[in-house]
Amino acid sequence: MRSMTGFGTGAADGAGTRITVEIRGVNQRHLDVRIAAPREYAAWESDVRDRVRARAERGRIDVTVARTPVAGRRRYHVAVRNELAAAYVEAARTLGRRLRLPGDVTLVDVLRLPELFEVTERPPDLRRELPIVHRALAAALAAFTRERVREGQHIQRDMRRRVAALRGLVRRIRGRVPVVQQALRRRLETRLTRIAAGIEADPARLAQELAALLERGDVTEELVRLDSHLGALESAVRDRAAAGKRIEFLLQEVQREFNTTGAKAADPQTNAWVLAGKGEVEKLREQVQNVE
Repeated sequence: MRSMTGFGTGAADGAGTRITVEIRGVNQRHLDVRIAAPREYAAWESDVRDRVRARAERGRIDVTVARTPVAGRRRYHVAVRNELAAAYVEAARTLGRRLRLPGDVTLVDVLRLPELFEVTERPPDLRRELPIVHRALAAALAAFTRERVREGQHIQRDMRRRVAALRGLVRRIRGRVPVVQQALRRRLETRLTRIAAGIEADPARLAQELAALLERGDVTEELVRLDSHLGALESAVRDRAAAGKRIEFLLQEVQREFNTTGAKAADPQTNAWVLAGKGEVEKLREQVQNVE
């Protein structure tokens, strides 16, 4: 079991560039992968998204890719503005002749002149950077998965305790069935006595009440289904694969059976256990919102 929340980061160097990838995951019913990357990497976004989708099934996942050129390995091109240099030299010599100053213009003098050189950085070969992105992404995904597994183990332990508590409540309800049935029989005997004494004036209404009592007292079918659903729920909670959607469905079925049991059982103690069971189901529903 894995949580949908998590964080992971990875970095890799090569080709004069350092690539850093950060991955953040939060709860969401369906999978939504969002990529934020340099404009130069726009063509690779679908590849990055597919690699993330292969490792996650639910949740909103934000992937940030940052590119930082390594200063010592950057490539530059230096161009000399020859016309400007020649103009500087000619103007300097003209000034020297006009002022009758000795000496001539040297290379050292020229190098001190402003805006004489135009420096541009050579564009990188992006094809060489894709393997670096893959390495950084793999490291970030590994850290992201470890974090989700760690959090998922905590959630799994809590969910297993709650499923065990539901099992205990169902056992108590089943053990209470003979008591409820005995009370029902006494109520039926009272009804029959009143019929024999001619107290009941409306036979049709009495028949409806008796049928309702008989149906209300029998929760065997609900308990059988609860056992089945809880068994499947235990299996889903133990499953290492993504099981969040399956758990959500099973919790809906468990909630339905508890509702029916509570409606049919005319017994305060049984109803108290039913309410406790519904409370555990609600807590499980909250937890499964964090599960992939």
